[in-house]
Amino acid sequence: METTVSDAQKKILIIDDADVNQLLLARMLGEYEVINAYDYKQGMERLRDNADAISLIILDLVLPDENGIALLEKIKSNDATKDIPVIVMSAQVQMEQKVLDMGAVEFWKKPFYKATEVQARVANILNAK
Repeated sequence: METTVSDAQKKILIIDDADVNQLLLARMLGEYEVINAYDYKQGMERLRDNADAISLIILDLVLPDENGIALLEKIKSNDATKDIPVIVMSAQVQMEQKVLDMGAVEFWKKPFYKATEVQARVANILNAK
């Protein structure tokens, strides 16, 4: 897949406390600029500092300092961030409908899909903006 300048300029914020998930997603989404946050506090800091530039958020529900539901609620209730698409990922499949009702664009069950599927889903979301 050829990387365009516009793809390279798109920023994806990944909020997940697991290094392995951060690395895996960064590799899968190498054509975009990835911003990493490892907990609720860092996620909020990255959003505050980059809200205008973030094209997509990938959010884990289980974070060490606060749950992802609280963060999703904060993102969707803030005028500066409410329009940023959020993909929620979790092994807690019972949370799927709740997060979709809260405004998430997709729910990904952990472990992740194949790299090609992750890339296609992200591209579809970013191209729909």
